[in-house]
Amino acid sequence: MRPIMIEMDRGRGADSPLPEVAGAGAAAPAATDAGQPAQAVLLAAYGACRSIDDVPQLYEHIMRGRCSPHALAQGVSRYRQTAACDPLFAVTARQAEAISQRLGQLCSAPVPVYIGYKHSPSFISDAVRQAAADRISRLAVLHLSPFGGGTGMYMHEAARAADGAEPPIRLTAVANWQEHPAFIGLLARRLRDAYRWLPAASLPSARVIFTVHSKPGLPSAHTAFIAQYCRLARLIAKEAEIGRWDIAYRSGLPAPQRWLGPDVKDVIRQAAAHGCQAVVLCELTSLTDNVEVYHDLGEDAKRLAEACGMQFVRTEPVNDAWDFIKFISDIVSRHLLAGQYSV
Repeated sequence: MRPIMIEMDRGRGADSPLPEVAGAGAAAPAATDAGQPAQAVLLAAYGACRSIDDVPQLYEHIMRGRCSPHALAQGVSRYRQTAACDPLFAVTARQAEAISQRLGQLCSAPVPVYIGYKHSPSFISDAVRQAAADRISRLAVLHLSPFGGGTGMYMHEAARAADGAEPPIRLTAVANWQEHPAFIGLLARRLRDAYRWLPAASLPSARVIFTVHSKPGLPSAHTAFIAQYCRLARLIAKEAEIGRWDIAYRSGLPAPQRWLGPDVKDVIRQAAAHGCQAVVLCELTSLTDNVEVYHDLGEDAKRLAEACGMQFVRTEPVNDAWDFIKFISDIVSRHLLAGQYSV
């Protein structure tokens, strides 16, 4: 896949101050050749489908070729039931376009944005090789999740592809932005909007439930992740002035394998048992719409809440909304201007 790169009007500056990030005072690295970008961004994601015909290939890659015909058919059915193209594919493409355009303003030079997936074309390795072929010498890896653990997985894939690249290409990860006040503020805004959507009569007993994708294993194996999750939920709830909230996990596999809990469905049942009249689900792992969240929260959790006699609403994902694109582009621009590349 060719990178997204939009030429900007050099006379048009950024329209608002950037977030304060260490190293912001450094000048932008010069391009290797006149008009040739030297640095770029790799927007990394899990896996997406351009067409319904691509769904079996995605599941086969995720399951390493061990996906049964029945499971493949179920996967295709899940995508078909949304009655829309895969939002992760469509939205990621728009995010790349918008980030490239914004970075062109902030860095006063073209900044290509490549898209690389772990489980579908174009793969992360393909994107890195394309960047090297385009004579990019510095590549910033950006994974749009507020939890840094996943970024390491994508960095590993990118580093393998960059090893021995000619000309050499250096990598860095754009990370540790999840507690920035601007990010907390834009998530809190969406939480407030969802909360206020509920009928006024249900608000006194409404319960906010934060969700993230579960992880296999005992809690003792994920202490850093759990602590980061709880802190992020607390910061968002405080900013949104929400007093009643819980944390839950979604999309874990059934027993006998152990996954982090409690499961979101169990928390919904507990809320109903305690007399709650409404639940607000705020998903934090996936900032971009995807089919898994659509089904696990927007369908399964919704049906359960309504069967328990409760009102149900979800917060909107940030997707390619301007407030998020502005925030993340400002963070990336500071990273690029600092010129700190580690691999």
